[in-house]
Amino acid sequence: MKKITATILSIIFISCAATKTQENSSIVSFRTLDKNSNSGIQEPKQEVYTNKASFEEAWNLAWSNFSESTLLPSIDFTKETVALVALGMKNNGGFQLNIDQITQDKQNFTIEYTETTPNPKCSYTMAIVFPYQFIVFPKTNKKVVFKSITKVGDCK
Repeated sequence: MKKITATILSIIFISCAATKTQENSSIVSFRTLDKNSNSGIQEPKQEVYTNKASFEEAWNLAWSNFSESTLLPSIDFTKETVALVALGMKNNGGFQLNIDQITQDKQNFTIEYTETTPNPKCSYTMAIVFPYQFIVFPKTNKKVVFKSITKVGDCK
C-alpha cells in the first residue's frame, strides 16, 4: 500500500511541476519579414541578427538567386531583433517551413518552427527549393534557441 501511495504522490508531484513550467512561459509576438521557397541560402541555418550589417548580409544572400532584390526592411535594432530559419537546399517542392510561435521563460526565447517533408504518397514539383523565413520580434537579452518539429505533408 505504501508503494502505491508513494507512486501516486510522485505522479502528482511531477504533474504539478510540469504544469508550473508551462505557466512560467509566455507567448512572444512576432511578424514575418519574408518567407519564400527560393533563395540563395544553400545550407540549413538558424540565426539571430542584432545589427543592420549582419542582417543585410543574410538578406542579400537570401535574395541572391533573383536579378532584383526586395528592399531591406527597416528595423530598429535598439527595439527589435531579427531571426532567420532556412532549410537549405531541398530536392522537391514538398518541403515547407513555418515559424509557428515564440515563447519565453526566465532564461530563453524559444523559436518553434515546423519543417514539413514530402509525403511519399504525393506528387510534387521536381524543383530544387530553398525554404526560409525571416521574422522580427522584440529585442531581448535572453538566449534565443530554436526548436524544430518535423511532420510529413498532406497530399493536396
